Amino acid sequence: MKAKLGASSLAFFKRKSEEIIKIVGEAGFSTWEVILEGHHLRSDYSRWRELIDSYSLDVSIHAPFADLNIASMNEKIREESLAQIKAAIEAGYQLGAKLVTVHSGRLSPYSMWFPEKAKEVNLASIRELAAHAQEYGLLLCLENMPRYEGALLSQVEELKELIREFSKDELGITLDVGHAATCGNVVDYVEALNHRLVNIHLHDNRGDGDEHLAVGDGIIDFKAIFSRLRNYSGKYIIECHREEDVFRSREKLERGLI
Repeated sequence: MKAKLGASSLAFFKRKSEEIIKIVGEAGFSTWEVILEGHHLRSDYSRWRELIDSYSLDVSIHAPFADLNIASMNEKIREESLAQIKAAIEAGYQLGAKLVTVHSGRLSPYSMWFPEKAKEVNLASIRELAAHAQEYGLLLCLENMPRYEGALLSQVEELKELIREFSKDELGITLDVGHAATCGNVVDYVEALNHRLVNIHLHDNRGDGDEHLAVGDGIIDFKAIFSRLRNYSGKYIIECHREEDVFRSREKLERGLI
């Protein structure tokens, strides 16, 4: 596996951030993707930077998404959503990160009446965030969404249309394999987006929901996916819900059991 293999903070979210860095670093992962939500937010990240450097960890940012909606047609909600994501980008700069993953906005009960307008707002927000990330030396990476009512940018055709609006230097793609599997054939996403992939989230499901299971515990055909990613040199991030599943996933991946 040429790409860097890392762990998301998702499985460790109840722990203190300094403890997570220690676990990830001592486990020998090469990269840590930190989700900047809740008690993981700081005003000063210098202590994190010291710990990250002590383990020679690469770090990437997953911007906050809980309660946020960059496609909101309520301008105050949209502004606050953008402000929190911009703060995460600035934190990434402090931590020496090179990429930041963001979630698309979504249709609300109100904007479901005006889906085309909401899509315009979503695109404008992504443009604004991409420009802000560039100012701080980070690449904005848009993550494909799972299937749910009101989802935007979950289908492969939507994503193909979106990336035509941006250059490679402005926008990359974080391919979430589990999300894609709730919408169709993951291989279709890989083949359509391969030229923009810089970050890949690995987890499994049984096809009926976004379960974030250990790799190999669901029905996703990872061998078919990896066979089409032989020239990929970005990051692979294990993004499971349970700590033990992170380590089981890594063992399977490193032993070639998937």
